[in-house]
Amino acid sequence: MSKVGVVLCRCNSHIDSTIDFNTLSEKIAKNKNVHAVIKVNMACSPRGKEAIAELAAQEEVDRLVVAACSPLAKGAIFKVYAADFHMPKQHMEVVNLREQCAWVHDSESATKKAVILLKMGVARVAKSKDVGNWNLNCAHINEIKCDKCKRCVEECPNNAISLREKDGYPQVNPDLCQKCGICVGGCPLGVISLPEFRLEEISAMLKPVAKADSPAVVGMFCEFAYEEADVMGQVGEKYSPNIYIIKVPCTGAVNMIMVNDAIAEGLDGILVAGCNASQCQRRKGNELATCRIENCQQSLEEEFLEKERLTYISLGEGFVAPAGIAQERCTGCGQCLEVCPYGAIQVSPDGKYEVYSSACRGCGNCAGVCRPGAIELPNWSDEKILAALDSILAG
Repeated sequence: MSKVGVVLCRCNSHIDSTIDFNTLSEKIAKNKNVHAVIKVNMACSPRGKEAIAELAAQEEVDRLVVAACSPLAKGAIFKVYAADFHMPKQHMEVVNLREQCAWVHDSESATKKAVILLKMGVARVAKSKDVGNWNLNCAHINEIKCDKCKRCVEECPNNAISLREKDGYPQVNPDLCQKCGICVGGCPLGVISLPEFRLEEISAMLKPVAKADSPAVVGMFCEFAYEEADVMGQVGEKYSPNIYIIKVPCTGAVNMIMVNDAIAEGLDGILVAGCNASQCQRRKGNELATCRIENCQQSLEEEFLEKERLTYISLGEGFVAPAGIAQERCTGCGQCLEVCPYGAIQVSPDGKYEVYSSACRGCGNCAGVCRPGAIELPNWSDEKILAALDSILAG
């Protein structure tokens, strides 16, 4: 049986007034998978790392759940910790206490929600398992259960999956796989997994939500919609504490098996949130997700359940600011046109290179190859990047 260590970070005392850490520690310590619980002031600081290292060594825990700020903020640091402790990064989960609990709910609601999110994190790492793709760092297909339906081959936006000539089973090219999870979401048998995204782990995370106060709604948010939810916390925009968000690689990774599991567990609703239709970062993930959801909604109605229990929303509308081209600096070399993966750059009748804003995803490929510096990204200007670096170095 796995030994899970839980680290409760007080975020330099910034969230003490909202979250009751004593209650949090008492509740999570009763979990059968939790071996030890510690509280630290700043988990991301050198002193915090020492405390986590001591926990890993003395208590001999093989998995960690760090309850701190958003995984988008400090998640990379904690993954480095895992490597330093000779622990697979898949054995560490970051639970968002700050942006999605303390900053958006009152004290009682934030603490209750934090307990559920912690239980979800513990459930995921307890189920974490290397099925043979951690070293390859790409999607994995369980050939024993695969029926060769070819859907993964047809839906992969990166042409990373092909059929093996000798036996017809799908095979994944690690060099092309982007770990978007679209193949995971489309597999009718649920036999495809990513290194950090397995259906078994997600299903385990649903069980604590089912025991939360009703109405209990789980949110499947793509990475970009998850960031939007963090922004709501940063600006203090309140929303219902009954929504428990799970970060998924793409809405296209949401398999309807997850939805059926959620309904079976007794959840009241499933909210899938992703990019705007014209701005999907995975090219067609949201289109596939909405199609699958519509089909599943029909099945729910056939079972005399409200189709509104499963809903897709777009939180990415207007999130991506399109690139712009300063015509006075553009030399017309055409490299931006060649590297744009979305066909967002066009040549006007008068020979000028222009950005088709509704197709632009703000990926920055064009800006990276533009030698004269004629392409500008509003959210990622040189000044903003340098200012962020100065802030990091000053801290």
